[in-house]
Amino acid sequence: MHNLPPFSARLHSGYSETAESGLRYCESASWGLRLFVGFMGLAMFCIPVPFVIHAHPGMPIQQLLLVAVCVVVPVLVGLLFLAAAISRPRSLRFDPARRQMLRTSHNPLGPRDVTIDFDQVALLDVLQRESEDGPYYLVRLGLKGERPMHLGSFEQRADAEYWRSRIDATLQA
Repeated sequence: MHNLPPFSARLHSGYSETAESGLRYCESASWGLRLFVGFMGLAMFCIPVPFVIHAHPGMPIQQLLLVAVCVVVPVLVGLLFLAAAISRPRSLRFDPARRQMLRTSHNPLGPRDVTIDFDQVALLDVLQRESEDGPYYLVRLGLKGERPMHLGSFEQRADAEYWRSRIDATLQA
């Protein structure tokens, strides 16, 4: 097995590497964010209440149609928010034996798997971005004909460089 990455990279990056499953990258949303999105989804179900309370059969058809829209749309948005709160974001699994990556996007409508050949990788580097808390670093994986993927968020450039080199070694294997 390879040298372990710096402690901070192992703790927060979303990368993992084992002898059995190889190199993987998985994004995750914090529990706080998931709770907030779930709460917003549940709150959307409160929006239709005043429309339903004030609707009656004697209303003109245009107003009843508006009430129907004001009931259906928030319920659908609420369901979408609840699904987003329980779904997992993107994951990427590197398979050197097949020389492919499997990108799985988990979204509210269900998972979507896309196979990407190692030959499609056009660029692999480390980017520095600025934020209110200072600079952070991410690994950019450029693909031919697609937008680049930004993988991880690191406080230290050395952590990002470590995982960039691990991806590069996997792609060259």
